[in-house]
Amino acid sequence: MGLASYDFKWNVGDLELPLLGLANNHLGSRLDQSLSYPLAQFSFPIFQALSYDDEHLRYLLPSLSTAGNGVHFIEFAADSKNVYTSNDGANIKLIDNDNMKMVRTSDGSRYIFVRYPDGEFRCATIKDPGGASLSLLYTANGLLLQGLVDSSGRTITFNYASDGIKSITQTWMANSEGLTRTWMVGDQPESPSILPIKYSHSVSAFAKALPPNAVVRQYTAEMAASDRALAHIFGGPNAVAGANGFEPAGLAATYPFYRGNIIGDDGIQRRGHLTFAMHLYGSADGTGDSALYVPAGFTQHSDEPSPTDAAVIFYYPRLGNLKDVTLAVFHVADFQISNEGDRVRIGSVGGPGGSSASYKHSHIEFYRGNTGLPPLASRPGLRIDPTTVFAAASNAPEK
Repeated sequence: MGLASYDFKWNVGDLELPLLGLANNHLGSRLDQSLSYPLAQFSFPIFQALSYDDEHLRYLLPSLSTAGNGVHFIEFAADSKNVYTSNDGANIKLIDNDNMKMVRTSDGSRYIFVRYPDGEFRCATIKDPGGASLSLLYTANGLLLQGLVDSSGRTITFNYASDGIKSITQTWMANSEGLTRTWMVGDQPESPSILPIKYSHSVSAFAKALPPNAVVRQYTAEMAASDRALAHIFGGPNAVAGANGFEPAGLAATYPFYRGNIIGDDGIQRRGHLTFAMHLYGSADGTGDSALYVPAGFTQHSDEPSPTDAAVIFYYPRLGNLKDVTLAVFHVADFQISNEGDRVRIGSVGGPGGSSASYKHSHIEFYRGNTGLPPLASRPGLRIDPTTVFAAASNAPEK
């Protein structure tokens, strides 16, 4: 398949060699940002997700340019109801089948992306034109890539520590003998070692390295104070909020820490998932339960959560520092309306469409005007930065 990038090479032909050919016994850090698989003239970073740009109605797939110019976004624009084509002349197709998306290159290679409980589309299968296939293995909630296995049974296992991937273990057959070898990652001893295969990991809190194309470079004390204030408004006593472009640090071992605006190699700034939106969790690691509240003062609200993403809508003549605001809370479980002083309980975090047994969150957005739930294409132009809604009045002028 040729060189993907950095110091490794994918081996889909010689079954008596490891699936991933590694040039060194010791690998550099930030493996989750560099490990990629060939895709047309690009390389697809296998830890990254396929996203949808609701502002321009197109899909975006992160890739690494073979020229080494940084992160490139393959952009797919709609041709028909469920077929999208890349705009770079490579004729890469994306077939949209609701909870499953298939990216297909002109040589017949296919990349299958599946929606996981947090709503993200992650690559589940890669199939090359010769019939070889790779399956990407995730934890039950889909937040952590544990490893890969190919159609001949060779495996790659990512062994995690509190600060990310500690080592890679590979298994394969050679001369009818089963072999296992481990390569260390980051600041570890230089000599390779033989370790038993494990699919366990620690989820201790740590700050995952920022992507090199992040617009915001630091999670500041002011951002932390803002997130704490929003958690106090919308959640229970142990709730944790992410509204400044960063997820809580406790999620960093299993989830991207930075989810704000990013810049591609074309210099264009693109919205992140938490650009003008916030997440609310019941605990710092995203697995806890929490009551879900909204401020009192709304004059209209949904009768029930929407069927697709359990969204509940509230309209406020005045909310915080602003006037004429619609509040949308997605992924609401156990919906109810119960007045509790200056707050109204509406249920619990983690409703249908955004949760699993171990991962629970609610996604919250604010829109200008009495909008109801706006169409996807309209939301970017209506969104309000959550951090300004309840900021100190001197810092957020009334509108």
